[in-house]
Amino acid sequence: MIKSIKLNSCTPYQQAQVDDCRKINFIFGSNGSGKTTISSFLAGDTPARFESSTIEWDSEQHESIYVYNRNFRHSNLQQTIPGIFTLGSATIEDIKALEQLKTELASRSEELRKNSEKYKTQVQSIIPSIEEKFKENAWNQILKANEGDFQKAFEGLRASKDKFVAQLKRRVEGIPNHLGKVCERSDLTTRAKALYFGKPEQCTPFILDIKQLVEKIEEIRNDQIWNTVIVGNEDIDLAALIKELGNSPWVDQGRQYLRSGSKVCPFCQQETITNAFRDKIEAFFDKGYKQQVKKMRMLLSIYHELTLHIIEAMKEAIVNEKSVGIGKLDAELYISKVNLLQAMYSDHEKLIEGKLIEPGRIISIPDASLQVQEIQQLLADANLKIDSHNKLVEERNTEEEKLTDDVWATVIHESHILITTYQMDIERANKTANGLKKTRDSFQKEVERLETNIIEKGKNITSVQPTIDEINRSLKAYGFTNFSIQPAKGQENYYCIMREDGTPATGTLSEGEETFLSFLYFMQWAKGSTDPEHVSDKKILVLDDPISSLDSTVLYIVGAMVKDLSRKIRDGVGDVNQLFVLTHNVFFHKEASFDPRQSMGDNINFWVIRKDNDISAIKNYKQNNPISTSYELLWAELRDNEHISQISIQNAMRRIIENYFDMLGKEKDETLLSNFDTAEDKMIARSLLYWINDGSHSIPDDLHIDSYTDAVPKYRAVFKEIFRASGHIAHYNMMMQTGAET
Repeated sequence: MIKSIKLNSCTPYQQAQVDDCRKINFIFGSNGSGKTTISSFLAGDTPARFESSTIEWDSEQHESIYVYNRNFRHSNLQQTIPGIFTLGSATIEDIKALEQLKTELASRSEELRKNSEKYKTQVQSIIPSIEEKFKENAWNQILKANEGDFQKAFEGLRASKDKFVAQLKRRVEGIPNHLGKVCERSDLTTRAKALYFGKPEQCTPFILDIKQLVEKIEEIRNDQIWNTVIVGNEDIDLAALIKELGNSPWVDQGRQYLRSGSKVCPFCQQETITNAFRDKIEAFFDKGYKQQVKKMRMLLSIYHELTLHIIEAMKEAIVNEKSVGIGKLDAELYISKVNLLQAMYSDHEKLIEGKLIEPGRIISIPDASLQVQEIQQLLADANLKIDSHNKLVEERNTEEEKLTDDVWATVIHESHILITTYQMDIERANKTANGLKKTRDSFQKEVERLETNIIEKGKNITSVQPTIDEINRSLKAYGFTNFSIQPAKGQENYYCIMREDGTPATGTLSEGEETFLSFLYFMQWAKGSTDPEHVSDKKILVLDDPISSLDSTVLYIVGAMVKDLSRKIRDGVGDVNQLFVLTHNVFFHKEASFDPRQSMGDNINFWVIRKDNDISAIKNYKQNNPISTSYELLWAELRDNEHISQISIQNAMRRIIENYFDMLGKEKDETLLSNFDTAEDKMIARSLLYWINDGSHSIPDDLHIDSYTDAVPKYRAVFKEIFRASGHIAHYNMMMQTGAET
């Protein structure tokens, strides 16, 4: 069933709701107050208009909503009308079998609804409340009570209750490799002071990766070229002189200044150079000589780069002050040895440079590997201390982890009652939820099975003819004899409205006839469906002003039909589970809602819609029917609402005058006017009668409304004057509750 209807941002409602809906619901409101807005929303009309409005259901089972309003009348009173399938000419046994299935379905559906509600409550309320209670207790009794002594044991959990409880549950279940033992609290606090405070950290050892560089240095140092006497071509006649003088590097350097074609000697600056001499000089410094010199220059360059990298790596190795401190490295001694090595490398380069100047020299590059080893040994000794430190830290981490496990094991043991109570409660709650779910699923399958059986059985015994017969019997019984419902020719399962002479009646019916016929059709629709597969669907009916144009006789008939429907809904008979009746007619409201046995109990609820400054509000009167008498309500409209709309005030004034002065007969207007002495007063009074009759029978357009804007206070005064002039001012004062006045 519908639990509440929330109307938001849809004219004339800003924010209103029909709350606490029951099986039978009566909503009273004057014309233009917003009743049709409610029925249109329930009918699913203009979704964009109602995008902010919602329906709240009391369960997951949603019945179909059938709405009777102006749109229903216009949509269905056509030349042909869709046939309504109800039980046809079936055997008594078939009908009884179908009714039995329906009864069983209703019972199972109710059981499903109740069980679904219980499961929903269990899962969404009871289980979460148990979890929330345990979370709060665990947070306060375990974490808050112990974090002062064992803060480190709860690291990363102290800012989130959810994380803490999740970790607690994992610890209770037994995390692999984290099974601590229960200890004396004094032992835990002593260990915590030693391990949790001032904890050392791992230290990075020194890294000096120069092995390949040193090996390359050794290759260059041991190259045979340094032991090779490098001279020019001795077959040249100048070779003996150059060798005798031992000045081949000097000659080679001077050779670079010999210019092609120049006769000036670069050595003595005399014109002694001939082409033959130049050729001899060039021939002395042959290709082999040049290649060996080039190799020495290349080895010098490589040696220089290697030594730069080695020295740089040695200096960078000790930039971590923490490692220097923990490794107890003598940084000054280390740097001095690195500087000494750097100086040695520089001397080696000078030796090589000397060899380049005098290729004939033999040199020996000293071995610096001992100095390198001394530096490496300093780092190795420091790394031994760092390794020892890191080993201690690792052992400390193990001890700390063991302590954390022991803390958890101990606090869990101390909170045994709290945890055990929670485990029992949540196990019981989950067991109940699983049982409810199993039962719910079983009921769901049973409901689906019954629905399928009802559809299949209904297909064989449903017909549109019973609806034709029932509507025609009702029309004849209530005096509508000049037309009837007949099967449409050429259209199976369709009706048409026919006159007695066989001509179509559609389009020639009076408004009252159309209204009553459409209402009878709707009530038959409530018993069945235009689709034979949905004959037995559960329904919610919405009746929006079903008697707006009916005479008083039919009004009581429709009222009796609504009362009968209400009793069936109360007793669970039929396929209608819920009813909404919206009306502006106090007589119909009184007749349809009055129950002489007063047996509706809490199955019924009442609301009144009031409109103020074009905004409608809905008031819930619960089981108290706010419509005591129609006449009193009309006066209440005038008395209690200063901002009543023009349409409502015109309607209220007209009906008060019609009801109170009804004994004056058909000429009551002229009789009332005769009580005024002057022609001017009679004209004012007459204008009031015109005004209220015009406004209560039509809806004025914007121009019309504007013209009446200032008229309401004036006509209120004229309305009062009618009672004064006719000698009934005391009645006016009593009904308006203004006190004695003459």
